[in-house]
Amino acid sequence: MSSPQPPDPWHSKHSATEGNDEPGVDDADTGPLAVPATQPPAWAGKFDEPLIVNPRPVRRVERKPIVFLSVLSLLVIVVVGLLIFWLVRPSPGSDADTAPPSPTPTTPNPDAQRLSQLVPGGYPPDSCKPADVPKGVLAQISCDKNVDTGGPLSATYTLAKDKAALDAAFSAVVQASTKVNCPGNIQSPGPWRRNATPDRASGVLFCGLRDGRPTVAWTDDARLIVNEVQSGPQGPTFDELYAWWSSHS
Repeated sequence: MSSPQPPDPWHSKHSATEGNDEPGVDDADTGPLAVPATQPPAWAGKFDEPLIVNPRPVRRVERKPIVFLSVLSLLVIVVVGLLIFWLVRPSPGSDADTAPPSPTPTTPNPDAQRLSQLVPGGYPPDSCKPADVPKGVLAQISCDKNVDTGGPLSATYTLAKDKAALDAAFSAVVQASTKVNCPGNIQSPGPWRRNATPDRASGVLFCGLRDGRPTVAWTDDARLIVNEVQSGPQGPTFDELYAWWSSHS
């Protein structure tokens, strides 16, 4: 006779709690599942090695060509400057060659100084200047307008070296002019006398037209001077020029 099987405690518990998914208060926590040690995980060993960072290379600017070009440019400027200085600088001794010659001091002509002191009055300063000296003449002076009443527009005063040179200079004036009598019907050419010495001729007087201009010329025999004064179309008249001569001879 067989006895009945004792009830399965697991089955009874499972049946009693079937349909209830939540664990009971008596269920024990099973904990984490153990990972089989037979095969390591795929990520194992990836973080065991040290991290290597390859930094981005920095591009250095090559400065050697720039520095070389700068030095070369500076050298060219210095060379050009030295070349210009060498070309424009005066060479030794060139100052004496290129400098204008210093004016040679002229020795005053004593004859010209003496003649200038014998010229009649009425000429402003710097109105009389030395002229070219003809043959046989020691000095000659040309003057502009005389400001005295009836004064000539131009005049030439010549100092001869002797009586022969005096006569030659006076003859040249006469030959270059058309002879006329002097105002008052005075013979021309003819002797003239100073009031102080009426008994002695002081020289020879000539009146004429030279290039159509009234001309009065006379010699001063004692001083060896030939004087020639001229008027012009605007005056003075022949009479005025002759009156001026009378007061300045």
